[in-house]
Parts: sequence; structure tokens; C-alpha cells
Amino acid sequence: MRLLFRADGNARIGLGHVMRLLALAEMLRPDFPEQVFLIREPDAALTEQLTAAGLAVQALPVRPLPEEAAHLAAHLLRPDDVLVLDGYDFRYDYQNTVRGAVHRLVYLDDLHAYPLAADLVLNPAGGPTAADYELRQPGARLLSGPAYAPLRAHFQHESPAGNAAEPDPSMVFVCLGGADPTHQTKRVAVELLALPGVERVHAVVGSAYQGWETLHAWAADQPRLTLHRHLAAPELAALMRECGAAVCSASTISYEYCAAGGGLLLLLPTAANQYDLDHYLRGAGLARPYTAAANILTSSEAGRLATEMQAAQRNVFDGQAPTRLRQEIRALLLPPPPFALRPATAADSAQLLAWTNEPAVRRFSFNPEPVAAADHERWLAARLTDENALLLLARDAATGHPAGLIRFAVDGETATLSYLLDANFRGRGLAPLLLLAGTRRLLAQFPRVRRVLGHVQAANAASVHAFERAGFQPQPPTGSADSLTFGWLGAV
Repeated sequence: MRLLFRADGNARIGLGHVMRLLALAEMLRPDFPEQVFLIREPDAALTEQLTAAGLAVQALPVRPLPEEAAHLAAHLLRPDDVLVLDGYDFRYDYQNTVRGAVHRLVYLDDLHAYPLAADLVLNPAGGPTAADYELRQPGARLLSGPAYAPLRAHFQHESPAGNAAEPDPSMVFVCLGGADPTHQTKRVAVELLALPGVERVHAVVGSAYQGWETLHAWAADQPRLTLHRHLAAPELAALMRECGAAVCSASTISYEYCAAGGGLLLLLPTAANQYDLDHYLRGAGLARPYTAAANILTSSEAGRLATEMQAAQRNVFDGQAPTRLRQEIRALLLPPPPFALRPATAADSAQLLAWTNEPAVRRFSFNPEPVAAADHERWLAARLTDENALLLLARDAATGHPAGLIRFAVDGETATLSYLLDANFRGRGLAPLLLLAGTRRLLAQFPRVRRVLGHVQAANAASVHAFERAGFQPQPPTGSADSLTFGWLGAV
């Protein structure tokens, strides 16, 4: 199965779409070794960057987008491909054309301005909900907010929030997009250098920046300014951690600063599509508008504000977005479940006991002894009245026959699950569908839950495979070598 990406980037439109997909490619490489980037007229530097990241680059000719979509569908895409689109011109008709030629379609969006034909929509800005979208693909899902933001690994913080270095707001990082197509970098640097509280400004532009020679010549006469061009991710992340304040466009670069170390973030939107992200970061207390820079950076409260903002940022950017995205993309590959879930009731007691005591179920239970009817009745009565328990019965959609059970015990922000399938429904690939459907139902009913765990015997190969297919990730060993634990992360 291939993972294909389609976006464009250059000095005119910037590289934001490409950088987002590069980060997503990095996150998903363990599940998709074969990755292809589709792009129009990439320059040599960008082609080299994509190739160095392990992607095959397919240059596309410039043609009307309806023709491009038809050509891709007829000649390049395969039925088992997953295609990811990131760009404002890939609208419904384009999506609908390519959707019929691939297994799944993913769309990165920050406009919610037109209907979408994607199976999965990813909006890194916090706030938008499915009600803000017209999702026409049956079963389409929306993932929104920093919990699902595709950021490169070097920007994911590794230490707990309490261990973060104290930010120094006299050191200011400036990046208004790698291309900075509106040429704001020099103006902002001049304004910051005029402030008495600013000791040094580090300004960063990318390989697509137009006018480097002029900017570089001007910067040579500014002793408190360091100018950087086309920094690799490790160097860029390290520079961000040195700077306790930053002026960024309301784009991926702002998220990278928050995730890498954070501090006093001042936002200067440079494009209309940055509204959602700007609104979210400021509304959540993770950033302030650049118009307040002079007042804040010259205030005696700048250090305190930078420390408070850093703590808030690190609570939101918890470093777990790669895990969440991997589990969601794995789950995306599954078909819709052929059953419906409903809460179990006392009337299901006999069916549940019969399932519980079936020899195949007992063999892979951590307690293999049969369960007495009286003990089962007491257990079921207690679970049905327990506000921290959820028991869901699966019924086959075609016949109405009971197909299985999934149950959860909730303890604070963690839920532990167990499940079983009726003997007549085994061997049909339904276990991962039950795990996924049950977990989604749990998270909708218990929004405080941040982690769902499932314990399984290592010898139970079918159950291990089911957890993996459903998107659950292996957890560090905690006990017996005969037991494995899988986890699903909810949003923060």
C-alpha cells in the first residue's frame, strides 16, 4: 500500500503545505514505507529536501486541475493507495474524481469553505467541528486541533512540562514563513531591534525566499541581528529553544515553536487562511497578537508571561500527535462495521454468561476458570449500575444476531477494555472493527478519557493482530512476559 501526497510549494505561495505533508510522511513511515510526493515544477532545493526525507518525487505538468485529477485517476493512482491532499484548489470536484481511484482520501484543511469528498479531514487549528464542514463521503471523520497537528519529530518536546528551560524573552525568534511572500521579515526585525528589552533577534527564511541578497546585505550592518536561511529541522528546533520569545505567522511555524520549547509567542498572520489558527492560539492563551509586541517585550512582566505561556503550550502540545495520527490512519483503512452497538441490559445476562464460559474464551482469559452463574449475575448487576462502566453489545446488521461484546472500566482519564466475539462471527476480521467502534463510542460518552488500554495474552495471535489493525499502539511492558498491552490515545 502506497501513501501519496499532493501539494505545491514555491516562493509565490510559500512552502507551508509541503512542510505539513513532510511532517505527516515522517510520522507515517513505519506503516507506509513507500511514499510518493506529487508536485508541480519543484525547484532543485525542494526536490532534494523531499528526496532526502525518503519520498519519491513525481513532477506533474502544469495543466487545468480537472485534467490533472482525471489523469491521476486513470494513470497514476492505484486502488489500494492512500492519497493526501493539501492545497486550496483541490476542491470537491477534484477530490471526487481522485477518490474513486484510491482506497482512502485524506485532506488537510484550514478553510472549511467548500464541500469535501475526503474520508478523513485534518484541520490542525483548534475549534472547528464537523458542523463547520460539509462532508459528503459516507462515514467521513474530522480530526481537529493540535492533538493531531503534523509536526516533524525534532519539534516534539521530550521532557515533562515542569522540566522546560525558563524562557528568555530578550532573545526573539522571527519566522514569517519560509518564503515570506509578503516580505515582512525586515520590517519586523527593524521594529524589534528598536525595543530596549530585545538583546538579539534571530530571523529565519527558507530556500524559497526571494530577495535573500538584499536582506543579507542589510543584516550585515545589524550587530544584534542573526540571519538564518534554510535551516534543517534539528537546527531550527534548537534555535527555537534558545529564544524565549517569537514572532511567527499563524501557521505551522507557530505550532513548531510551541511544541519545540515555547515561550512568548506573538502572532502576525500573513494570509487569509491563517484566521482559524490565529484565533485558536490567541483564544487558548497560547499566543498574543504581534501588535502588542512593543508593550509586552519592554515590560517587567515579559519573563513571567513567557513562562506562563510556555507552560500552557506544553500542556497542549504533548508530543503525542504522531501516535494519534498513526492510530487514526490505521483505523481509516478498515471497512465500516457490519454491526450496530447498543448498551447491554440485564436481559442479555444468559447470552453474556454463555460467551464468557465458552472454552475458547476461557483459554485466552487471564483467569481460565469457568464463571459461576451467581457470580456472573452479581457482576453484571454491579456493572449496569456503575457510572464508570460501559458494556456494549454488537448485533449483526443483516440478521440481528448478537455478534459480540466490548466492555470498558473507566478510572479517571484511563479506560481498560476487554472484548469477545460469538463463535459464529470469528475469522471474519470483525475484532478490529469492534475494538474501534467501541472505543469511539466510549470516547464520545466519556470525554475525560485520554487513554484506552487493552491487555491480551501474548499467545493470542488473533487478538494481538486485531489491536494492531484497529490502530492501537503497543505499550511498554509492565508485568508478565506472557501479557501484552495496547493503547489508544484520545485528544487532549
